[in-house]
Amino acid sequence: MLPIVGYTNKLTVAPGETIEVMASSFGAQTYTADFRQIIQGDTNPDGPGYKDKLIDLDLGGARPAIAKPFKPGSCVVIPGQGAFAGLEDFTLAAVVKPTLLDGRRRAVLNLPGCAGIGIDESGHLTGEFAGNTLVSKTPMSTEHWHVVSLSYAHQSGQLTLAMSQDRDAASEPPQPEIVSVDAGRQTGSAEECIIAATRGADGELTGFLDGKIDRPAVFDAVIAPNVLRTLLSDFSLLRRQRSLLGAWNFSRKMTTQTICDISPFQLHGRIHNAPTRAMTGWLWKGQELDWKLRPDLYSAIHFHSTDMYDAGWEVDFSLTIPEDLKSGVYSVRLVPDEDEDSAYYCVFAVRPPREKPSGNTVAFLFPTCSYMAYANHRLGMDVPGTEIGMGRAVELDRHHMFLQDNPGIGFSVYETHDDETGVFHSSRLRPIVDLQPKVKSFLGGLGSNIWQFNADTHILGWLDAIDQNYDVITDEDMHEDGLRLLQRYNVILTGTHPEYYTRNMVEALQGFTDRGGRLMYLGGNGFYWVVSFNEDMPGIMECRRSEAGIRPWEPGHGQFYHGFTGEYGGLWRRNDHPPNHLCGVGMTSQGFDVSEPYVVSPEAANPRAAFIFEGIKGDTIGDFGLAGGGAAGLEVDRADPSQGTPEHALVLASSTRHTDIYLMTPEDLLDPTPDWSGTQADIIRADLTFFETIGGGAVFSTGSIAWAGAMAWNRYDNEIAKMTENVLRRFDDETPFEIP
Repeated sequence: MLPIVGYTNKLTVAPGETIEVMASSFGAQTYTADFRQIIQGDTNPDGPGYKDKLIDLDLGGARPAIAKPFKPGSCVVIPGQGAFAGLEDFTLAAVVKPTLLDGRRRAVLNLPGCAGIGIDESGHLTGEFAGNTLVSKTPMSTEHWHVVSLSYAHQSGQLTLAMSQDRDAASEPPQPEIVSVDAGRQTGSAEECIIAATRGADGELTGFLDGKIDRPAVFDAVIAPNVLRTLLSDFSLLRRQRSLLGAWNFSRKMTTQTICDISPFQLHGRIHNAPTRAMTGWLWKGQELDWKLRPDLYSAIHFHSTDMYDAGWEVDFSLTIPEDLKSGVYSVRLVPDEDEDSAYYCVFAVRPPREKPSGNTVAFLFPTCSYMAYANHRLGMDVPGTEIGMGRAVELDRHHMFLQDNPGIGFSVYETHDDETGVFHSSRLRPIVDLQPKVKSFLGGLGSNIWQFNADTHILGWLDAIDQNYDVITDEDMHEDGLRLLQRYNVILTGTHPEYYTRNMVEALQGFTDRGGRLMYLGGNGFYWVVSFNEDMPGIMECRRSEAGIRPWEPGHGQFYHGFTGEYGGLWRRNDHPPNHLCGVGMTSQGFDVSEPYVVSPEAANPRAAFIFEGIKGDTIGDFGLAGGGAAGLEVDRADPSQGTPEHALVLASSTRHTDIYLMTPEDLLDPTPDWSGTQADIIRADLTFFETIGGGAVFSTGSIAWAGAMAWNRYDNEIAKMTENVLRRFDDETPFEIP
């Protein structure tokens, strides 16, 4: 287990800026902290050895380790501002589609301390007011929308719960099921309205719903169920209702945290823990697939009891980055109870100064989007088929056990919520227990920490071994600063798996190479999925895997456009930015058993590539490595002119055989005819590719996640490391390349 975990409020920080550290005890009594540069994070005994550097910075002495809980669950909180005081007659109403009924009590629409609509342990709709509880006769369904309401008439004392279920578009509107009770003459008051949750006795949010809610409203009169249905179906009618206290149109300000009230009271609220917006609502019947064109059809929010945006822990301490600290990957190391073997690393990048170049001409692109996508992944534990896809048993580390015991930490975008719908969001404002050195990834059984962060430190360790000065910039830096940041450098090096990219990032990197920059793509399965950030919610990322691609879930019909930006989700290949156009190769296969060498092709003899092969001999390269025993493997990319590979690109070498675990990507399998396996054999390969760009720049692509693991073999003394250094030295030479 992990006796202490933590996180920082940023993954990138410049010299002179301050970063905050949040920590929580999971068994530790005290802890100390120090500051370290991470140079090589893999602890594989066959590798170059773990290496970090202690930075002399006083972070204070021992501190008490305080337990801080995870509080997942999303909802909407609306301050009442006096509008819900002294209620006599009232109606609470909403359209709801639960997506999980599992024996837990759920809230739908609540005026805490006054009245509320919910779902009980058996899946029946409930209504509560003044100590009275009503329960529907029939249970709710996870397959259908329900128009629900709770109304109270002060004069008669009658409390009424109503529910009607929409079966399908062709059916007549159903007659509502109604249950009533004499509650006596009561009044009620509430200080807030909460949608999809309520308040517990301790004041904490609780009772989170797994499901969709559309068009919630509160009235200060009794509204008959048949009238209510008509009002809720038309916002223009609803807002003119004189008894309306609040009605929340979730289709407004869709890309923000704000929830808009269309009533005259303007009781606007905010979302909590980032539920999913831009979701098909009650009235969506396939009329439009882009929410921006018919937002009224996308007036639902999907809430989950497992949503997590910001852990919200109190700050333990902060540190100011020294002005003279060089750019790199750093960590605040938390040591619990003087046990260094149980230390936890809060990793982040120190970027170069924001307003002036550092003087370095080489930059390593720290793939924080991919780290966020995989953050706290449970692929080796909870995702079906993981071991089959690897052809072996999965090896688990202590952080996997922590994830099993603490599901409230939030998920990666490779998982599903409890209702089996996909996780669209991932946040860095929580501990990411697999973003640190020394931990084993779910691929660790191959002999090395070869996935994501630790694999990327193979590249950092190589830069250190060859005495190369460099800066580290993150995906967020590139997204925000674009080409004005990248143009400081002659060479940009990627990590091993830069899979997730925003539009800003793709276009900045393309602009860099078009204008003479040199790109070294040292990985595989890069530039694959569209992701987006939210300007109103720092630190969170959205991914909707729309159609095609290797994906553990689909967003659901009509939900392919991102809620954060409105752009179409899915593959960059289908969004006019195929990776082949950017870097010459694109994803073709994955397999997680063994890696293979490259066989040198006749194109390697082209004089244009002579600098790459200087000092390299033989027809086969990379028959070794920390990642599966070869330089080509795990996830591999191929050159393909039909997908944008430049005509003048040279395929210098290719892997020629892979095990049966390696299969083609779904986007390449257009017609599963009996002879498709022959096609698969042809395209499953990693292509080592080089080409020049029109602006005097050039691109070198390995097309393999395993490449960096081969670089690290024999402490960076090998032909793969030598070839990569050859490319770096020439790419850092400002002499322009020429297109043949």
